[in-house]
Amino acid sequence: MYLTRKFHIEGTEQLRRLSRSSADLWNSICKWYWRTVDRQDHWISKTAMRRWHCKGHDVLPSQTAQEVAGQFYEAIGSWHDNDRKGNPPKRCDKTYNVLRWTYQGVTLREDGVLRLSTKRGEDSILIDWPVDEEPRTVEIGKASDGFVVRAQYDREPVDRTTGDKVAGVDLGEKHLAAVFTGDDAFTINGGELRALRHYQNSLKAKLDAKIDRKERGSNRWKKLVETKRKQLDRIDNKITDLLHKLSRKVVEMLLERRVSAVGIGDVRGIRDRMGYGKRMNQRLH
Repeated sequence: MYLTRKFHIEGTEQLRRLSRSSADLWNSICKWYWRTVDRQDHWISKTAMRRWHCKGHDVLPSQTAQEVAGQFYEAIGSWHDNDRKGNPPKRCDKTYNVLRWTYQGVTLREDGVLRLSTKRGEDSILIDWPVDEEPRTVEIGKASDGFVVRAQYDREPVDRTTGDKVAGVDLGEKHLAAVFTGDDAFTINGGELRALRHYQNSLKAKLDAKIDRKERGSNRWKKLVETKRKQLDRIDNKITDLLHKLSRKVVEMLLERRVSAVGIGDVRGIRDRMGYGKRMNQRLH
């Protein structure tokens, strides 16, 4: 299995320059991709875009430049997979962008330092690495207080189960999960998640009302749409983080009770069968 290690490092002028260059490349790819679509009704392939914009890049090593194109086409692919709903990746005003290296550009030295390849004639990027395994991919992104490193590496899975108990889990709205192990039971409170969901829905309704009062396509309309996207993305990130922490808490509590298998109630299609009124439906959704 793969594990991801995340940690902060101090910013250097070299990292800032490479990150800005990565953003410039993203902006250029994004601009010419949509310009070609609008003017020629032609969707440029990733291979052609890499050949056009990434090959022989002035600042970024070839592999890292190609990964910028890969990031853009991953976003395009996700938009297509979602039946082109929502906003496609059209931003061409990035200041910093993520730098990505695959295993070909990553070397783990004997002294526990990662060496990331750069252009010929430039100093390699050196990062202290706290794990014995060499990472398969390394990403470095800009943060307010420096840069954030995310590195993915192989790790053999560890079986932590010590018993043969089976637990049943019932998903709910007030109690996010009600768990019965046969010997005892416990619940996971869903109040914080419910509050975030409620705030998300009310904020969306409030911003939608403001957007509807503006002329579509005007500067004010565009600013409100961007504000809505940023604020809802921020809440989505909080919800994802909370769900991850709560699910991990459930797993840890089950391991303490020597549980090796879990059965979860099937709630698929429940939205189609609900009709308890507007407020109650929103809570249960």
